[in-house]
Order: sequence, then C-alpha cells, then structure tokens
Amino acid sequence: MTSKFILKITSAALVIVMMLAMFAACAETQDGSGETTLAPETQAPSAATTVAETEPEETIVGDDVPELDFKGEEIVILGRNRDWVADEIIVSDENGTVVNDAVYKRNSLVTERLGINLTFQGVGATNSTDNYAVRDALRKFIDSGAEDVDLVSNAAYVAASTQAEGLYRNLTDVENLDLSKPYWSQGLNTAMEVGGAQYLCSGAIFLSYYRFIFATFFNVDMFNNAGIELLYDTVEKGEWTLERQFMLAEQLYKDNNGNGETDEGDFFGFMGNHDMIGVDGYWASFELPILTKDENGYYKYALDLERTGKAVELINDFFWNNKGVMRVNHKSGDTEQDDIAQSFANEEAAMVTLRLYECENDLVGMSNYGIVPLPKLDGNQEINRSAIHDSFSVYSLPNFSFTDDELAMLGAVLEVMASQSFKTITPAYYEQALKGRYVNDPQSVAMLDDITQNVWIEAGILNCNAIEAPHKTFRDAIKNRYPNASSLFSQKAKITQRKIKDLNESLEKLLG
Repeated sequence: MTSKFILKITSAALVIVMMLAMFAACAETQDGSGETTLAPETQAPSAATTVAETEPEETIVGDDVPELDFKGEEIVILGRNRDWVADEIIVSDENGTVVNDAVYKRNSLVTERLGINLTFQGVGATNSTDNYAVRDALRKFIDSGAEDVDLVSNAAYVAASTQAEGLYRNLTDVENLDLSKPYWSQGLNTAMEVGGAQYLCSGAIFLSYYRFIFATFFNVDMFNNAGIELLYDTVEKGEWTLERQFMLAEQLYKDNNGNGETDEGDFFGFMGNHDMIGVDGYWASFELPILTKDENGYYKYALDLERTGKAVELINDFFWNNKGVMRVNHKSGDTEQDDIAQSFANEEAAMVTLRLYECENDLVGMSNYGIVPLPKLDGNQEINRSAIHDSFSVYSLPNFSFTDDELAMLGAVLEVMASQSFKTITPAYYEQALKGRYVNDPQSVAMLDDITQNVWIEAGILNCNAIEAPHKTFRDAIKNRYPNASSLFSQKAKITQRKIKDLNESLEKLLG
C-alpha cells in the first residue's frame, strides 16, 4: 500500500480522454437552437450528440459485465436531495444541456442494457444541507428490517466515518463489480480498502467527483495589466508555492477607498475562506498524510508534526499578516463559496480558491479567468497536488439480506453505470462542458488535466468523525491564529491514535 492516497488516472484512461477530445473536435453537433455548430475547441457541443454516438463504445472503454436481463427489476437509489448531487444520479428528461442530457443518456443505456428501472429516493427537504440524513435513513431501514432500497449514495466523509457500524456490504467480493477499472477512483480505493475489505466506491459514476475538486482561480487581465507572470508559467516552473501567492496577494492589493485600512471596498490580491473547507485543501496541496496503512492493511497514524506545524505557520501568516488577503467566514451549506465566486466575478479579487463546481454557476459568463492547482508548501515539493471536497458522493450497498443473485445484479448495475458514465458523462462534463464551455483559454484546459490527474484523497479526512477529526484541529489553528500547531496536534495525537485503534478493531470484527 502506498503511503499517499493519490488518484492518478491510468495511462489507458489518459488515452481514452485524448481520444474523446479528438473525436469531439472532429464531430459536427446540433446545439439547442437546432443550428449545426462545430465541437471544441470552437464551441462545446450539446449532449444530444456525444462521443459514444459517433464512435463504437467498445473502442472507448468497456466493462466485463456479461449480457444480462433483469426483467424490469426496480433499483431504488437512496441519496441526498440536494441539487448539486441529485442531478448526478437521475434526471427526469433531456433538456438540451450538456450535463443533464449526458446523465439521462447514461441511465437510458444502463436500463436498456440490463433490463432494469432506476428510481431515486431523495432524503431530506429539497436542497437540505444535512449530509447525515441519508446515514440516519439507512440506520432506520436496517433497524426496522425494511429493505426498501438497493443502493446508497452519500457524502464521502459521512459514509466513511460510519463504515465500521456495519451499515454496508463488502464490495470486494461482489460479482460483476471490478473496482480496478479506470472509471473507478483508485485513490479512493487505496484510502478506503482496509484489511482487504472495502465498503465505498466512487469515480466517473458521479459528477461531484469532478465538481468538488478545489483549484486556484485567477483573473488573467489583472495579471497582464500588472505585468505579472501568469500562474500557468509559475506552475510549470515549479514555483507555485504559498510563499509566491503571498507575494502576489500583496502586490495586487489596492486600497480603493484610500482610508489606509484593509477593509471591504478594497481590491484584494486573494479572497478565501479561512475557518472551514477553504483550508482543507492544504492537506492535499501540501502533501500532509494523516493516515497510512500498516503491514496488515489497517490504518496507522502518519501525521508529520514538523511539516504540519510549518504548514499552519505559513497559512496563518498568509491569512492574518497579508494586507492583500480578504478572509471570508464560513456559512451554513458552504455558501461562502458562492460569495467568494460572486466577488471574483465582480472583479473584487485577483485570486480565489474555489471548487470547479463554480464554473457552472457564478462564473458563467466570466471569460477572463484562469485555473491552476492550489500552491505547494515550498519549492522542495515536486508536484502540485489537488484536493477534493470531502462531500463528493460515494456508492455503497446497504447491509441487507441480499441473495447472491441480487448482489450480482447490484454489482452489474454499479459497474455498468460507472463504465457508461466514463463514456458519456465524463466527456460531456470534462471535455465538452467544463473545458469547452466554461473555460476559455487552452492553458487552463491543460491545467485542468493536471489538476484532475493529481487529486490526493486523504483517508484521515474521510474518516474524520471516527478518529477525532485532526483536520478540524488544523481549521481551528488557522481560525484562531494558534502560534504552536505542533504542540496542538501533539496534545491530540494520543486521542487520535486510540480512535484509530478502535476503528481498526471494529473493521476487523466486521470481517469475522
């Protein structure tokens, strides 16, 4: 087992992505108005014509699921009733938009191929921010013996932190399910396989796997007007560090109201959240593993106190001692991300940290921004790692009394949904929608490849609630400007290690 939980798209997958881009660039498509247009790089096509229609599916990627017909069996998917994740599972109809129609087509292909019907059972009020509602609903199903759902989709950190409760079936021995395929996240597999068992899976099957990646957005015009090297070049030279971002934030700052104070109304070099998810990305970008694996494949505590202390010191200096940085407080539902995106779109800041999801919303219509990874800790670090918000979706099989045939059916459903997602949804979102429609310069397109290929999935964050949440200590150290983070983490280390021991023992008991 590697000590760093990193998603790396395999060489085969990279060839597939390049093929998708090449095919899309050569195809003519119909846009929503019925006019024939050229696909990227000139314009993103609608999903009415996708790569899967222009090329035989088997030349792109394939699964190993045999020919099956489940005679109209209904598959009920339990999941979050929130717009940024509900539309990655089921949509009611085609509406002429790239992503929606790709999801619709994926489901149509899956239902036709396997002879099933897919039904989504949303939990909670519409757009509720309660990520624990799905977990609570599953607990009730198991306690009552009402086995009324077949698949469970939930936020990764909630599902991971409850895997030791026995709520889920082990996926490693489910017939028709092959998690080694490139459309499954190998980074998540590495992080979540413990003692030879794995209870969660994700990857191309979910839009949120791409949407929730954090990146640095910067205003290209402002950099050019100030005569500053664009961040693409800084990244390429290996110089994109937090120290470099500190200098740029100061350099780009303007006291617009002339009162000699850093306050609202000024133009900021950087704007970001400092007390919640806005600092979580540094775990990945600074290469700070919390959990690795022992010789038996179980978790062990791996936090480097010296490196973590240095990281906290640098981040505190960045947020609290830089006049060019505007701190934005966390809001319920992470809606501060929308506020930051709006401020960036209104050209109130030159750089921001946001999820790629904002390309679909607040940044639509803004054409002068670029995208690069989050900065490194220092110049000694070789690669700019990318972080993914721990609320991205994962699938699990509820721990019901399924027969072997039923498990084989559900394994086939997951596998075919994942492979079809890789053929339809991934190119529609990543190649056509995100690259072709929402990002307007070729250098950002190249950077997006680097960003998505270097996602670091940290098991210590996904298992946060089970191990006393070390990453929340990290948040607190930044929020409260704690001067000695090494001491802070040392005080909590014994508690965390005891929790890890309890987690391992619980996971071991599940395997008998």
